[in-house]
Amino acid sequence: MKLLCEGLDLSNAIIKVIKAISAKTPNDILECIKLTAKGDYLTLLATDTEIAIEKTIRAEVLEEGETLVPGKLFNELVKKLEDEQIELTVEGTNLKVRYGDSEGFIQTKDLEEYPVINKDIKDNSFTMSQKDFNELINMTAFSCSQDDGRPILKGCKIEVDETSVVCVALDGFRLAVCKKELAHSTGKFSAIVPSRTLIEITRLLEREDETVTVVIQKNMLMVEVASTVLVSRLLEGEYLNYKQIIPNAFLSVIRVSKNQMLSSIERAAIVARGMKNLVKFDIKEGNLNISASSELGKVDENLLINLEGKDLVIAFNSKYLTDILRAVNDDFVYMYFNSSISPCVIKSYQGDQYLYLLLPIRINA
Repeated sequence: MKLLCEGLDLSNAIIKVIKAISAKTPNDILECIKLTAKGDYLTLLATDTEIAIEKTIRAEVLEEGETLVPGKLFNELVKKLEDEQIELTVEGTNLKVRYGDSEGFIQTKDLEEYPVINKDIKDNSFTMSQKDFNELINMTAFSCSQDDGRPILKGCKIEVDETSVVCVALDGFRLAVCKKELAHSTGKFSAIVPSRTLIEITRLLEREDETVTVVIQKNMLMVEVASTVLVSRLLEGEYLNYKQIIPNAFLSVIRVSKNQMLSSIERAAIVARGMKNLVKFDIKEGNLNISASSELGKVDENLLINLEGKDLVIAFNSKYLTDILRAVNDDFVYMYFNSSISPCVIKSYQGDQYLYLLLPIRINA
């Protein structure tokens, strides 16, 4: 293998694919990047067997071929050569990196041990705007579980029909649901996608006015954006029937400025760290009192609200609330309650664009 390419193009490609490299693995092969020179292109591939990212760049290929190099080392070297034209040549068990009048060598690895990535994925697909896809994931994925003991909840459930897609995430304390319209769909299907995969897809999307197509087949997913291909395994198992846990009737509803409530909770959260992030709501006619106290101090604030229904005292984990409020784009939020020990629901007032369910923290009111 021998080729010439621009250092900046190569560096940007490495940054894209290296996100698929396993941070902790006993198999050092999975810490590598595969380089393939063919035609007028250089293709870089990295995988941890759960997710794979492939990026193709233009190159002057003098000899076709492929090799395998340690990803972290290759990234650190090329990052220092972004202003150079780089010549890559495989010489025996080394990759020679030539730039200007200088050169360096990187020990290569055995290609035969590297996993084969299947890109023949085509059964089901949906297409939507990149802007809507970003919002779909940003409004839900933060609610996925981080607990390895419940691996199915580390993913989002994607439900697709002929016209729309619904993304669902939950971790046992909160539930997030977001719905977006589709430009195209092959029909009705669903899949459970690791949240890490969805977040990496959003990082590939750079043009909000263009579309992205997600292809799903059995236990695999594939996305191709601007000469970058991402392939991921799907999670398998039974996902919780989330619709059963959403109340359909409420005793109290408040309407409150999102930004004012977010700022107030963020201030209360500063002292709430000493009390497991507990922030208390005291809801009365026309007023929402937000308070937190601990050995660190005390915060007590009042916000104007519209209340329909009964007065209520309820408490939440401040982090869970701020995560939700930062994801919502509306000027006002509507919060629905039944009691101090029942889940609170936050949803769009008109339509079904999003819904959040949050479990309260029991307190002595």
